[in-house]
Amino acid sequence: MAKKFLTSLIFVALFSSFACGAENNKVLARVGSHDITESEVLEFIKPFGQQAAMLYGSEQGKKMIIDDIISMRLYALDALDAKLDQTAEFQQNLENIKRTMLAQAAMREVIKDLAITDEEAKKFYDENPKLFTQPERVRASHILVSGDEDLAKVQAELKAGKSFDVVAKEFSIDPGSAANGGDLGEFPKGVMVPEFEKAAFELKEPGDVSEPVKSKFGWHIIKLGGHISESVTPFEQVKANIVEELKNQKTQELLQNKAKELEGKYKVERF
Repeated sequence: MAKKFLTSLIFVALFSSFACGAENNKVLARVGSHDITESEVLEFIKPFGQQAAMLYGSEQGKKMIIDDIISMRLYALDALDAKLDQTAEFQQNLENIKRTMLAQAAMREVIKDLAITDEEAKKFYDENPKLFTQPERVRASHILVSGDEDLAKVQAELKAGKSFDVVAKEFSIDPGSAANGGDLGEFPKGVMVPEFEKAAFELKEPGDVSEPVKSKFGWHIIKLGGHISESVTPFEQVKANIVEELKNQKTQELLQNKAKELEGKYKVERF
């Protein structure tokens, strides 16, 4: 599986640049006259995230990655010998890659000084309270049965003192909650079917059990776990998300404005 993963990296890395840092130039392999250094290998795996980094952390994984880089270099040398770099297709692909890299470099230049201040984040937070407000919710469990006969059995079991969660595990036909004793977790209004929601929110105290409630799914008996009042998530808990969102918005705005500016500088025709 790891070998298959690394093989896929080769084809992506064909279009990646290897920025060989000077801080770690230990030579790990050599292909022809070209040294493959550790810094080059680290740059090779960087775009592929934690999975590749973990693989490189093992001796077997490191060998696989180096072998794949060696294979890539060998194919590159073979392509040069065969003068594949002189074909029209290669030259067109090279031009496309160059154009993409130039565009990306220009975009990075546009947004290089982009920053979101704490004041901007707090302003967004204050102006959009609904985004950070948790509505009133209830925590509830239920037992769902399909017919009157099963409903009567459940009511008899509960009346005899059997615990709600045990009865739910025995009788409930809700596959999502039965194994957890009927626990549905927390939910706000507007999530459950109307009949169920109304009954759940009307229960007052934790532990209260509803009368049977009929919905399109069958008969429900609901047990209240508790009411959770509406609350506002503190700014500090959402600050990082706000900064990221504002940064994305500003990035799009800067790039779009720059693109419009460039249309005035260079001739554009749309057909």
